[in-house]
Amino acid sequence: MVDSMTVALTKQQRDLVLQGLRYIRSSRRLAFREPLAPPDADREDELREIAFLMGQIEGSAAKVEARV
Repeated sequence: MVDSMTVALTKQQRDLVLQGLRYIRSSRRLAFREPLAPPDADREDELREIAFLMGQIEGSAAKVEARV
């Protein structure tokens, strides 16, 4: 089952959410890992999920701006 939620954000709120997601993405990318450690599937999944979420937020903003 997929839970979904619709949230109305102002442009300023959307920018703050995206800024926070970029910060989290950078934090995950730069987190310490052993140089010879195998790829971390959980980390890669998180990075993909963050990118997907950012794309959804940016895409919905473009749709709203196109309507105006």
